[in-house]
Amino acid sequence: MKNHIWFGKYRIIQLLGRGGSADVYLAEHMNLKALRAIKRISKKSIFHEQLLKEAHILKNLNNSNVPIIYDFEEDAHNSYIIEQYIEGQSLKMLINQSKHFPEKLIISYSIQICELLHHLYTLDNPILYLDLNPENIIVENHTVKLIDFGAAGYKNKMNERKYSCGTRGFAAPELYGKSNPDERADVYGLGSLLYFMVTGNSYCQESWQGFKRQQIKPYSKDLFSIIRKCLHYYPSFRYSTIKALKNKLLELSKNSDREKNNSGTSLRIAVAGTQGRIGTTHLAIMLTSYLASKGYHSLYLENNQSNHIYKILKRCQNHSILSDIYVINGCHMLPANFEDSWYLSRNYNVYIIDYGFLTDQNKDEFLEADVRLLVAGAKDWELDTTEEVLKKLNCSKDIKYLFSFLEGRRFREVLKSMKGLSNYRIPFEPNPFLLKDNISVNEFMESLLMDILSADRKE
Repeated sequence: MKNHIWFGKYRIIQLLGRGGSADVYLAEHMNLKALRAIKRISKKSIFHEQLLKEAHILKNLNNSNVPIIYDFEEDAHNSYIIEQYIEGQSLKMLINQSKHFPEKLIISYSIQICELLHHLYTLDNPILYLDLNPENIIVENHTVKLIDFGAAGYKNKMNERKYSCGTRGFAAPELYGKSNPDERADVYGLGSLLYFMVTGNSYCQESWQGFKRQQIKPYSKDLFSIIRKCLHYYPSFRYSTIKALKNKLLELSKNSDREKNNSGTSLRIAVAGTQGRIGTTHLAIMLTSYLASKGYHSLYLENNQSNHIYKILKRCQNHSILSDIYVINGCHMLPANFEDSWYLSRNYNVYIIDYGFLTDQNKDEFLEADVRLLVAGAKDWELDTTEEVLKKLNCSKDIKYLFSFLEGRRFREVLKSMKGLSNYRIPFEPNPFLLKDNISVNEFMESLLMDILSADRKE
């Protein structure tokens, strides 16, 4: 095949790749002395129609990071797309050459891919890419380019899709079903790329537990959390848009830069309840107040929709504002719906994150914290809900379970049913901000904090 002349003007240099849908050749335009990539597909292939659609998609794109279509040819047996040859190395080749791919590059490449995908989504006729895999990503001078739009399609015509051309191990599960995909399928695809860049392997659900156990030590827990959210089997549990995913990656990038300038020893304590009005906020504020009294530079984060901070402000005279942080009775507090940069730019020792009550939507984020505190009910009318939540969490030993408003006998009964788990009884204190005169609360807090601060962080 080498040095064969096609259509009187293209000299074939070599085969670049061979896939299920087409063969791709590197060629030289003999008159222009310019390199071209020629994609050839048999007219008998079930993907022939898809190739023609790819040509139509690419000819209307105007982006320097996707190939330009120069020509279309055909003969009796095959059709050919002649397009720009994108120079550089495939992401697959780069990963295979590297024993440890730097997290900074992983984040940078992923943000660039998000920007390319967002460009496709914002066209007059939006396009879903649907085949993010390491062979379709070309990197040149740390700039990412997308090739092979064979699986791409117009967003408003997904119901006309006949075949799934996504790559096994990278394509979203819904591409193999009857449902119409949306951009969350590309969110999954980018998650599978992240997984590949971290592990060097393609993703399958069976491999997740091994990945979770290893945690791939050189990489941050936040990156691990992003990957896990992207790779949810059900689209509704992933990031809802590629823009939301990009924002998380940008936040992670900023955090990584800041960590170079500080010790990175801040502790995230997540507090949630098995149901509403169970005492979650009360405990979170007590913990923040006690930490402040012991000299810890701590911040309470209201990560729920209760608006309790604003209600406290209406009745509390002893407060001030430090930049965007409310200081109430000596406790630094940030209301819900804040901009992440407000607190991430500050070097707090401890973050106490109040999730209100545990839901399917906030469970994964709750579990990613360094320390997880679950406020549970043990009264007869609370036990059904408590048991449901415990089943959902598989009675995890990594979580500390706290029970409020329980007298001693009832708490001893709870301990019998929760053997092997870390259980605490929260003592009564009507004012969570003023703890100095309550001996039982101070003893409880000291015991809890000794347990938290002496224990290993979650792996």
